Order: sequence, then structure tokens, then C-alpha cells
Amino acid sequence: MNRKKRVLFLTESHKLASGFGTYSKEVISRLHDTNKYEILELACYAKTSDFKDSKWKVVGVAPESNEKEYAEHHKQALVQWGVLKFDEICVQFQPDIVATYRDPWMDSYISDSALLPFFNWVWMPTIDSAPQKVDWIYNLFNRCDTLLAYSEYGIKTLKNQTNGRLAPVDCAYPGVNKNELDIILNKKKHKKSFGIPEDSIVFGTVMRNQKRKMFPELMKTFNEFLKTSPIEISSKSYLYIHTSYPEKMGWEFSDLITEFGLGSKILCTYKCRLCNHYFSSIYKDAITVCKRCGNKSCVFPGVSDGIEHKDLINIYNLMDLYIQYAICEGFGMPQVEAAACGVPIASIDYSAMEDIVLSTDGFPISPNLYREIETNADRSGPNNERLLKIMKDFVKISPDKIKQKRLRTRSLCVEKYDWDKTAKVWEKWFDLTNNKKLPWNFKQLIKEIPSDYPKDLNNVQFMEWVFSELLQDQYHLYNYKMMQYIKSLNLEVRIFDKTLDRITQESVFKEFRNQAIKRFNIDQLRLKLTNNSGDVK
Repeated sequence: MNRKKRVLFLTESHKLASGFGTYSKEVISRLHDTNKYEILELACYAKTSDFKDSKWKVVGVAPESNEKEYAEHHKQALVQWGVLKFDEICVQFQPDIVATYRDPWMDSYISDSALLPFFNWVWMPTIDSAPQKVDWIYNLFNRCDTLLAYSEYGIKTLKNQTNGRLAPVDCAYPGVNKNELDIILNKKKHKKSFGIPEDSIVFGTVMRNQKRKMFPELMKTFNEFLKTSPIEISSKSYLYIHTSYPEKMGWEFSDLITEFGLGSKILCTYKCRLCNHYFSSIYKDAITVCKRCGNKSCVFPGVSDGIEHKDLINIYNLMDLYIQYAICEGFGMPQVEAAACGVPIASIDYSAMEDIVLSTDGFPISPNLYREIETNADRSGPNNERLLKIMKDFVKISPDKIKQKRLRTRSLCVEKYDWDKTAKVWEKWFDLTNNKKLPWNFKQLIKEIPSDYPKDLNNVQFMEWVFSELLQDQYHLYNYKMMQYIKSLNLEVRIFDKTLDRITQESVFKEFRNQAIKRFNIDQLRLKLTNNSGDVK
């Protein structure tokens, strides 16, 4: 009897209230229910002890609270994302498939693993802008065995950039749980139950408090809307921001609200740290008194301590128009969640947002593209004039047409963005994946690492030796990475990482020897755990 295919998922914990976390919960649970796969989840931002009640096996990346390396874990992003545990978990679990769906920088270390020959890498990276980094294309996307995309935009971007040579084979869009998220028909009564005037006009957004979310421009535009609208409209209009605050690298909402004079016009969600009660309120700074238990213990919900996903129906249904105002999105799941609740959406008509606003017959906001220096990608700046017009036109729509719009938005959304369909995409490509990789008990793959390098080679010959004899990764021979190092060696400065630090054959040898030793050690661990005697079995 053939054993089940083993699938190792690298995730943000399926218990997190983040987009990646929600994706993990919805997709892995459905794949687990097929009973076709043996599943292991390597979950970042969580400890193994957090998953005692999980239906499938989960190993947390974060160390337990009593472990000495706990502080160091939070100092290095790659460590938080699993780089130190990945290889060891792989040789213990011996997966047929490694499945990932995170940002390129989170999963980049997989491409350097000495274990790539032993598993099929099925990856759905976020493609949030164009062009994508060239080193991502050649060092990451091109190395995985099956490439999926979050959106049609992602497929189009990679296909255009590589002239059709590299294109994802399918879309596994995030979905919505249509049983949890739905239209609350009596919106007036619903608003009143949350302490919001029943005749109010609520523009809203659900976005993490990050640099790329244009909260300042959103507030600025809303302020302009209030100033230029008739008093009977402006007096009952609010901006709802369901987000996290404060954030170390996020926007300072108190300053923004004061700057734009919106002290009585910003609604937000608070959650009690003591009794877990959540409620909507006019902004009352980062912490306020709980309406249920009376303690000053209510804060903005965050990724690790958000409100229950099933309760988001109450937040979205407080909104009349949902606005996604961001410079780019790998997908932007709150848009489809809002649409599932019958809330029409206005989104930047760029990046993955363009797919969603089109699919749900929303209100596209024409992008103002600019090239970002950090990524060399086009991002969208604000288009406040267009957003303002959308807001002003929206409040003029009759109640009957609004009702029709809500129903149509919901219908279009749930037809396309369905978690069952999403899981079926992964299931399809898992089943189509033939195990043509090396068996885990294959003979020694990485030979002993040289203690020194030959001194009589030119830079081309030297880098050929580095990848073939030192690192022992043939993929990079005469590929993008090798060319970058040759160029830098010829110029004697590190061009590719922009440091302009001096580079020599000796420094390159030391740099790659450390990687080579790691590859050798993990190959030795593989041999030990598979009880290999040196022969292929």
C-alpha cells in the first residue's frame, strides 16, 4: 500500500489573525480533511506548545518561553521565518512536497537548501508590483518546481517581465467563508447596536498599520470630503479604521487625527485584554476603558490578538463603502471579506487590487505610479481627487440602488473567491506532482568541504569552482548569481548588495565556505536519519 504524500507547509501560524494566517487555516484544514496527505506545518510567530489541539501536526518556529535563544529569535527576521529549523524539520519529516505562499523575502532561504533535490517545491509568492526583482526571478521563482499566483495580475506580471518564459501555472486566490461573512440586511439596526448613529455614512478600511498603507492620505481625503460636502452629509459621516496601533514601524494615528481635525469622526475597534469583549468607538487613543468589565484594558486588535474571524462580519457590516488605499498588495484579503458582506469596495486599480475591484464591480481608483528605490518596482501613490469623487458620488446613490449594489457585490465575490475552490487548486497541483526527486535515503550528496581555494584561477574560473566544488550547487553555474559575483570581483567592490565593500576571491571563499559547511552538515544529518550506508536504496 502506497503511503500518503507528505506535505510540509511553511506558514504564518494558522492561529494568527493575519492574511497569511487565515490562508493557512482555511487551506490546510480543507486539505487535511481530504485524508490524502500527511501534513506538517512549520508555523512562524508561534511556539509548538500553542498547537496542542491542532488537527494536524504543527511545529512552531518560536522557542518556548523558557528557552535561552528566545531573545535572539526576535532579532533576526529569517530566524523568525524558519531558516534555522527548516532543514532539520525536512530531514526528520522527509516531505514529498514543500508548500509555501508567503512573501519572497520570507521564503528565500528555501532556494539555498541542500535538500532541494529531495522535495518538490510548490510556491505561491506574493506578486505585488512590476517589475519584480531580477534576483527573485532567477534565484527564487525559477528554482521552485510549481509556481502558483495569488492573482491574474501576478501571472501577467511575471509572464510579461520574462517574455513568457516564467509564468505561474494557476491562481489559488484567497477565498471567503461565506457562512461566516454575509450581509446583515438591517444595517441601521446593526449600526445602532454598536453605538453608531443608524443614519450614519461610514467609509471604512481594514488594513494593517504599515508604511505601504496610505492612512494619512485616506484621512486627508476624508477631511476634504467633510469640508466640501453639505452639512446634512458631513454631520453624519465617519471613517472607520480597523487596524493595529501603536505599531513600531506604523503610522502615528493620534498625530494624524489631530492634524486633520478628525477627533470626533474616526471610528475604530477596541478589544479588552482581560475579558476579550470587543466594541466600536470614536477614537480614544491607544488604550481605553472596557464597556463590559470597566477596566482600562482595551486596545486595538493586532495580528496575534485580533478579534475572532467570525466576528468580522459585524465590523464590515458597519461600513457603507470599503476603501483599500495602499501602494501595492500581494492580494489584500479584507477587500473580498468586505465584498462578501455586501460592502461595495473602492481600491487602487493596480497590483492585485485591480483584480478584486474589477471582479466585484467596485470603484477603481486610478493609480499614480512612481518607482520605489528600495524595490525598483512601480508603486501607486495616492489619487485623492479620484477617491474624493468616488466618495461624493457614492453618497448620492439612492437606497434602492445601494441595496442592489450590496447584493451584486456579495454575489460576484462569493462566486469567485471561495476557499473550497482555493484548496482544490493546491490539491490539483499536489496530485499532479510526481515524485521525480531523489529518494531521501540517497547516497552522500555533498562531499567534504575544501579548506582552501585554488590561487591560480581567473574570476570566471574561480566562481565556477565556488559553485561546483565548494557550494556544490550546479544551478548557479553561469546563472544570474554567478554573473553578479564575477562582475563585483572584476570591479573589486560588492556591486550586487550596494555596499561597495571590498571583495576578493579570499573573501568570497570565506563567505561561501560557511554556506557550504551548513549544506554538508545537513546532508550528513540526512544520511544519519535515513540510516544510509552509502548505497542508493
